[in-house]
Amino acid sequence: MIPYSQHRIRDEDREAVSKVLHSERLTQGPMVAAFEAGLCAATGAARAVAVSSGTSALQIALQALGVGPGDEVLVPSLTFLATANAVLLAGARPVFVDVASDTLALDPDDLASHLNERTRGAIVVHYAGHVADVDALRARLAADHFLIEDACHALGAVDRGRPVGSRSEVACFSFHPAKHITTGEGGAIVTGSDALADRALRLREHGMERVPGRFQGLGLPSAASAEQSGGWVYEMQTLSGNHRLPDFASALGLSQLSRLEENLAARRRIAQRYVERLAGEDRLVCLAEAPETRSAWHLFPILLDVDRIRGGRAAVYAALHAEGIGVQVHYIPIHLQPYYRARLGTRFGDHPRTEAAYLRLLSLPMFPDLSEAAQDRVVDVLRGTLDRLAR
Repeated sequence: MIPYSQHRIRDEDREAVSKVLHSERLTQGPMVAAFEAGLCAATGAARAVAVSSGTSALQIALQALGVGPGDEVLVPSLTFLATANAVLLAGARPVFVDVASDTLALDPDDLASHLNERTRGAIVVHYAGHVADVDALRARLAADHFLIEDACHALGAVDRGRPVGSRSEVACFSFHPAKHITTGEGGAIVTGSDALADRALRLREHGMERVPGRFQGLGLPSAASAEQSGGWVYEMQTLSGNHRLPDFASALGLSQLSRLEENLAARRRIAQRYVERLAGEDRLVCLAEAPETRSAWHLFPILLDVDRIRGGRAAVYAALHAEGIGVQVHYIPIHLQPYYRARLGTRFGDHPRTEAAYLRLLSLPMFPDLSEAAQDRVVDVLRGTLDRLAR
């Protein structure tokens, strides 16, 4: 089986984790801060807050921005569940926006049509690692609206010469094993705002504040005032949970981060080779990079011309899996999921471009260690399947 994705662990990664396992601190130790510093260097952001998942990163970013009950946040439906779930977990309501057919990112005009007095902001997803047009989306939003970059696919992507995550108010990353670097599970928030980063740090750990200068007081009588600021004192100033990333996971992430450029170069080489090998195949379309951007190529999605394929995308998926090619589909539109249909009343027909893309999408294997021979097999089996299923 050639999987759609495969993580890459080397001896130096194992050694980094082993070193922490032999230390006195498995969590809340020095490796977390070291990993955060590495993320700042990689993304060009001033501050980074490492957390337990990309979902946690999105939820904490929303809460740090003050999102809560009564608020609405505009999101794409063509994304992983986490993008919308994070909005609900923050107490707000996700409002789905259609995507542009060519980029599969939020469509700026459709986004503008969903703005109302309850809108607090939007989350843009850099789908498959391709850079969305952040400026066009920002231009449709009011000055007091936020724009969060869901960059969970896009670590290392470049927008007009700058890393994704360096130009926005806040960006969120994921370190799941399918991503460019992994911490096992994990994520991070990057931002240029000290105030936002400080709030995220509190939200990462049960809403607790440990810096005495920021204490609000415990309400003790004046005779016990010294008991409010001792070295042991912490204050819970907001409601949150445990979103910490342990030190051994941070050590793995920092080790992997040292090879990010190597990982990206391999993905870009594989993507270019797919484009060359699939040239002239008019029964599919490959997503292209936008001008002045470089994709991180987390995925290599293609859009099938299903009207010319007997059985549609489902038939192609089944045929390739039968041949040991582990293609995947990214993603089932969130507004079609039973939970969201029941909770928000969404239905098929709400977002035609998202739904049309879903019925055509197929992700080909994409990971740094994909060999040319394996890639050739993917292309050859795909072409043969399209020939066999032609109508």
